[in-house]
Amino acid sequence: MLSSATPDMGILPAAHSLRQILNDEVHSRPTEALWPSERVFHMALTGKPSMLASWGRHIASLASAFRVKGLDYIDWHAPQISLVLVEGDNALRLRFERHNEFVSVTLFERADDSLVFDRSAVRRLPVPWLTDAPGELLVSVNLALRQVEQADQPESAAVHFEGHTLVGGTIASGAGQVFTDFHIYPADQSTRILVNNLGMGSRQAGRMVQRLLEIETYRMMALLSFPVAKSAIPRLSRAEQALVRITSEMAKRNDEYPLESAREAELEVDARLLTGLTNLASDVEDLSAATRVRFTAAAAYHDLVDKRIAELREQRLDGVQTWGEFMERRLGPAIRTCAWTARRQSELSERIARITQLLRTRVEIEREAQNQRLLSSMDMRAQLQLRLQQTVEGLSVVAITYYSVGLVSYLAKSLKVLGLGIDPDIAVVVSIPLVGFAAWQAIRTVRRHIASQPEL
Repeated sequence: MLSSATPDMGILPAAHSLRQILNDEVHSRPTEALWPSERVFHMALTGKPSMLASWGRHIASLASAFRVKGLDYIDWHAPQISLVLVEGDNALRLRFERHNEFVSVTLFERADDSLVFDRSAVRRLPVPWLTDAPGELLVSVNLALRQVEQADQPESAAVHFEGHTLVGGTIASGAGQVFTDFHIYPADQSTRILVNNLGMGSRQAGRMVQRLLEIETYRMMALLSFPVAKSAIPRLSRAEQALVRITSEMAKRNDEYPLESAREAELEVDARLLTGLTNLASDVEDLSAATRVRFTAAAAYHDLVDKRIAELREQRLDGVQTWGEFMERRLGPAIRTCAWTARRQSELSERIARITQLLRTRVEIEREAQNQRLLSSMDMRAQLQLRLQQTVEGLSVVAITYYSVGLVSYLAKSLKVLGLGIDPDIAVVVSIPLVGFAAWQAIRTVRRHIASQPEL
């Protein structure tokens, strides 16, 4: 009979080096269990990656101020950190989360149902600690979670939002309500969210509150790309106009200057156009490199907003926009502007690349045509040189014959003086055809020998 295995028996294979890390990833951001009524303060800050080290010291100073145990090295490098600052009926808890582009700090405080936005949980933190927080504040939310017996009418909830237009509805399939106006109130520089707990459990309430805070945070992070898109649009318009001018000039040149008759002046103009296209492509690629990451992030954050809204399981209240409708009407156009700008950049870059290739092809064809004309001209000159050479060769035969016959004449006269009886005149007459033929044959032989040599 096999005995039951115990954890320390070591019967399993060696673990993968990332097994524990990957397994713990699904537990890296647990949902906070909330009391039926809570005050929640949430802020998100952006900044350079180096600010994380500053946040470690900043949270350590807060723990010291509340005289609670600080965090060790392992805890600090976790994606989410929870710290109990005060226990008991007036409990105060802090949650710190690290994200790729921002950090978030959330405070949870047990609250009285009768108080909604009268007192913020942030009041219990040291003022210098908030003022000196590393980073730049992008999101600040005061959320009130209160337990109620029956659902509020929008008119009742509106008194907490100073008469602004409400956005909200029923969430969690009827177990809760949520209202907001997405305004930043001057008194506390925060947005207000009211959540009525009609029957949500502590974990369910925690999930709903976390989704609401994430929607507001991701909404603002997505909108960071909107000013980038608006500043990029004029540069894109100027680049498109420059491209239109270049293509118009190219089309005009195609009509006025056929490729087969291109001259050096036309090549210089095309080279100038090609330089203009290269500079234009550099400008567009520089703009694309500066904005691509921001536009990609906007699409990712918008996708997260849509998913979190779907997880709320909203139901409409008469006369009030749901969060989903509000985001579609107000956030959707901004995100679509970013997506359109990104697509416009990509299409413009592709158009510039195509036109550049067309112009390069034209320049190459023009140069080939010019080279062909140059080769034809060289061929004609070679033929002329050949004819001239043949003429010179004929003259060379005459000259060689002339001087050779002169030598024969001197030789015949010398032989006559020696008494050999040779008539110089007859010797000259006889030698002319012989010497001429010999000279012509020698030049012909040399020319055939050169022609038979292999080309280099």
